[in-house]
Amino acid sequence: MIRTRNFLLFILVVAFLLGGIFLTIWFSADTVIKNQYLEIVFGDDDAPVMTAQIESPEDKRESRLTALRKKLSGYKDVSITPIIDEEPDSDIAQEEATTTVAVNKDFKAKFCSDYRVVALPQLTGTLSYAEAGGQRTFSITEIIEPASSSTSAVVNQKVVFTLPLRTADLGVSECIKTNIVAVTPTGLPILNTDVALYKNSGESTLVGYTIDGLQLFGSTSSIETDECGGALVGGVYRYYVSKERETILNCFVAIPVAL
Repeated sequence: MIRTRNFLLFILVVAFLLGGIFLTIWFSADTVIKNQYLEIVFGDDDAPVMTAQIESPEDKRESRLTALRKKLSGYKDVSITPIIDEEPDSDIAQEEATTTVAVNKDFKAKFCSDYRVVALPQLTGTLSYAEAGGQRTFSITEIIEPASSSTSAVVNQKVVFTLPLRTADLGVSECIKTNIVAVTPTGLPILNTDVALYKNSGESTLVGYTIDGLQLFGSTSSIETDECGGALVGGVYRYYVSKERETILNCFVAIPVAL
């Protein structure tokens, strides 16, 4: 008959063996799982390796240039040459600093085939000037003395000549028909060869009015004039005398009138 003490010992031994078997199985499974995890993370010669590529941050300036290239080229790869600040050539810079706009010497006077010399009539009395109705009117006032003391003096005013009043050129190039190309504000004729009389007048000095209806100013070396001798200044076309020309005008930019 089995004793109670021996039976308890037998039970303890069996339980100890079963516990050992269970723990052995448990630790073996955990080791396999850990080994598989380590193989996946760190890899070996036969197993696939999971890697990550770390790139250094891209230079912001280069990225902006790349984006600009794509934008300018419609998202096509283009090369952009960087702009390098260079000092201008000293000779060129000196030339630009000292260069002034001069009248073109190549423009010559255009005379009509029927060119003729004319003369204004001698005026006596007081000449008056007025602007009205698109005309510049030159009139003369004559005082006729009475024949006797019983009669009064007669004041007679008559228009000597009129010029059109223009501020813009008409886009034409009319030839010079006569020797008179303008008149002074007092009505005296200005001959086309009278350059020496007005070449010392400043470019802001009103010399007179041309017979095509525009203003004529003094000599200039700072305003570039066209082939006829005028320029658009402040939205108004005007002629200028030039020391570089042998004539007051080379041609007319509007239709001149006959005096």
